Amino acid sequence: MPYEFFLGNAAHRLVAFMYGAKYPSNRIFYNTDTLQKILSEKELGDTSLLHSNERNLRPDITNISRRVLFEIKPWTEQGLQEGREEARIYLAALNRALLDGRRFTGGTDFHGEVLIRFARGQYIWRLEWRTQEPGVVQYRWTRSQQRFESEAAAYEAGQWVEITEQELQQYGGWVAQAVEDMVRRREELATFSGAVGVVIDVAGNVATGFFSGAIFGQMGSTPGAQQPPAQGGGQVIPFPSRPPPTVPPAQVPAAAGMSLPR
Repeated sequence: MPYEFFLGNAAHRLVAFMYGAKYPSNRIFYNTDTLQKILSEKELGDTSLLHSNERNLRPDITNISRRVLFEIKPWTEQGLQEGREEARIYLAALNRALLDGRRFTGGTDFHGEVLIRFARGQYIWRLEWRTQEPGVVQYRWTRSQQRFESEAAAYEAGQWVEITEQELQQYGGWVAQAVEDMVRRREELATFSGAVGVVIDVAGNVATGFFSGAIFGQMGSTPGAQQPPAQGGGQVIPFPSRPPPTVPPAQVPAAAGMSLPR
C-alpha cells in the first residue's frame, strides 16, 4: 500500500490512543464505532432521530464523559476545512438525538508529539498533533534537521524539517507496523494514567515502541496503574510537552509534503 495510507493510519492510531491515555477513566469511542452505537450507550440518545445517512458515521474521537468530539486530520488547510465540516455534521447529529444532559461540543486543548528512531546516528522522526480549532486535531510528520545519536538530543535541538518523499516511501511501512504493534500491546495492559510521550525505535526490520515519562503526568500516579515494560532493550526518553502557542498560526503549514487520508 502507498506510504500515505500507512502514515495516515499510524497518525490516527497514535493520536487516538494518546487521547485515551490522557483520559483513562472516560468512556471514549473511536472511528470503529458508529453514531448509532455511541448513542445507544446507556440510552444516551434516540437513534431513530438520526437521518439514514448518519447512522453509520464514525467520528475519530467521541468522549461521552466530557461530551466532546474530535476529527483527526493532516496539518494542511484542506485537512482543517474537511475536519471542520465533518465535526459539524457529527455534532449536529449527536445533539439532535440526545435525550438529556449537556450537548456535545468540539474538543479543545489536546496536543502532543511522538519521536521515532530508525537506527543509531540517523534522523529522528517526529509526529506532532495539535487542536487547531475546536473539534479538529491536526497532525504532521517531520524529521530532525541533522542526524542525532539519541531522541533526547533531537528533542532538545527542536529543529524539524519536512521528510523527503524517498524517506517516506522507504520507512512508511515500518513506522505503521511499529505504531500498530506498540498500541496493540498497550491496549492489552491494564489501564494506567498519566502517560506520556512515546518513543518508537525502528532498527533494521525490527520495530518496538516505548512510553516515556512525562507529557501528561507521572505514570503510576493512581491505584492500579501499571508501568508498561520496556521491550527490546530500547531507550526510554522522558520529554515534557511543549505548550501550544497562545495565538494559533494564521495559516496552517503544509503537512510534510504529502496528502494523507482522514
